[in-house]
Amino acid sequence: MKVSVIIPTYKRPIMLKRLLDSIALQTYSNYEVIVVDDFSPNTNEYKNVENEFKKKIKNFKFIYNKENRGACFSRNTGINNSCGEILAFVDDDDEWISTKLAKQVEVFKNNQEVSLVYTWAKIIGPSNKEIGESKESIEGNAYKTILNRCFIPSPSVAIRKVVFNTVGQFDESLPACQDWDMWTRILKKHKCAVVKSFETKYYKHEGETIGASPMAKIGFVKYYQKNLLSLLLHLQIRHLYRFFKWKIETHS
Repeated sequence: MKVSVIIPTYKRPIMLKRLLDSIALQTYSNYEVIVVDDFSPNTNEYKNVENEFKKKIKNFKFIYNKENRGACFSRNTGINNSCGEILAFVDDDDEWISTKLAKQVEVFKNNQEVSLVYTWAKIIGPSNKEIGESKESIEGNAYKTILNRCFIPSPSVAIRKVVFNTVGQFDESLPACQDWDMWTRILKKHKCAVVKSFETKYYKHEGETIGASPMAKIGFVKYYQKNLLSLLLHLQIRHLYRFFKWKIETHS
């Protein structure tokens, strides 16, 4: 069972190198890595990373966007250039434990009904200090839960590639909440499972992130708009309140 690891990156070659070092140590060997650089200005630094990991990782692709298009475009580019039946997504500033892919593939092999597998994650803050944990145990039909909250750590996810034929790819019109939107679309039709061990390091740092920008609120509003009927049917009062409040604020 081949895994395609898809990594969007932008202006963070040092963090990308840390991630790739962790991927190179995976105990599961049947994988390829696809890095998509979103037109970063520091091309020479990225070329150095590319040359280094072509030697360390057997199946390694590095794609350079011809203009800055955003993380979703880069993820979709990775999907379109992948050949694995499992797609594992991770951002350039995060990190994996060496057994992550092996444990996720085992879940996929043992349960054909599962289309998405996530893992527990350690949340790492400034100075590489642990500041929290994501330790969910939600499995099976989880659509109502994902509408209520995004319980899936984005750098921990692995998904059967065939799923994208029915749910579509990442929504490039969303400035934020792209991951939540994708997990919502998947779990509306498919089941999930979790590896109950800490296989992912999810970094919260002081660098550039969409989640900490004014664009985040616009992303939430667009997500709510797309899922408004489901939010109403499942009585997601908190999100409905935010939707109408933030919709007014973002249009003022």
